[in-house]
Amino acid sequence: MNLWFIFLTGLTSGGLSCLAVQGGFLASIIANQKEEEIHQKNAEVQKKLSAGSFDELDWLPVMLFLVAKLFAYVLLGFFLGWLGSKLELGEIVKLLFQSTAALFMLATAMNLLDVHPIFRYLVIQPPSFFQRLIRNTSKGKAFFTPLMLGLLTIFIPCGITQAMEITTISLGNPLQGAVIMGAFVLGTAPLFAIVGIATAKLSEAFRQTFLHMAALILIVLSLSSLNGVLVVLNSPLTFQTVTQPIVDIFSEVFSNPFTQTSTPPIIDGVQHVTIVVTNSGYSPNLIQVKVGIPVQLTVSTNHVYSCASSFLLNTFHVRMNLAPTDSQTVTFTPLQRGAYQFNCSMGMYRGVLQVI
Repeated sequence: MNLWFIFLTGLTSGGLSCLAVQGGFLASIIANQKEEEIHQKNAEVQKKLSAGSFDELDWLPVMLFLVAKLFAYVLLGFFLGWLGSKLELGEIVKLLFQSTAALFMLATAMNLLDVHPIFRYLVIQPPSFFQRLIRNTSKGKAFFTPLMLGLLTIFIPCGITQAMEITTISLGNPLQGAVIMGAFVLGTAPLFAIVGIATAKLSEAFRQTFLHMAALILIVLSLSSLNGVLVVLNSPLTFQTVTQPIVDIFSEVFSNPFTQTSTPPIIDGVQHVTIVVTNSGYSPNLIQVKVGIPVQLTVSTNHVYSCASSFLLNTFHVRMNLAPTDSQTVTFTPLQRGAYQFNCSMGMYRGVLQVI
């Protein structure tokens, strides 16, 4: 595996994808610490704050977050390479962590907006024994929170990170696994650092405005993440299902988002269906098959590093974790007519298998 290519993947699409999923954690750190800093400083000091000033708390939390994240993923890569697929998290566990992360971001947003005092208790704090150790230093909390959240990012991987983890599992080599995950996370680091430090400076230059903007971003990220969980669980109540009637009213063009229709051929009594996975979803994304006839489903990838490589068709118990370039086949028989959703493990990309 070309480590330079892995680094570039992290630097580009990997950084953007991971920022969308994990950026809320970093924003939570900066926003909460800056809010406390603002409350602690008197009016005289606050007047002197400007975007030109640059203190330790502007960059230290970001660096600690990234160092902890790098350490966690290198360690994860080592164990994934050693234990292979035995260490892979189940779908329910992944959804649980994704939901927890989304609720944490939502609670942080409510705290920033001072919606209710109860949300202050939901901010991650050091345990009591650790608080005693760091009580004598005002920077203790600035150390603990970013370190903890950086370590916890292994439980909410973005789609491209999942693809890298699958690649690491397939290698079966602990050292190679550690190096691959390390190279990828290093690639994502510059974007996280820029966003984190820029966030810190904005929070000093535009204090209250920043807090409201950060809260709004966290709300959007958390709701998007929760919606992804609902999509994976085939919930009838998702953003897509709620807004579809409104879309139908305004435009027939968008009344059916699944425009790439496919009717598979029947060979020797078996319907042959092929889905090509891309970095932006599935093609075709609307497939019509006949009821009562076996379906041979082949899902293939070609240099795909997105959530779409983790393919789920839950109604028929189909779960595929594909490598960046891979092909897997499964056979099942649809016994009831209806529309059955397939999607990635995070609910970001989806399609429909229509049984007629």
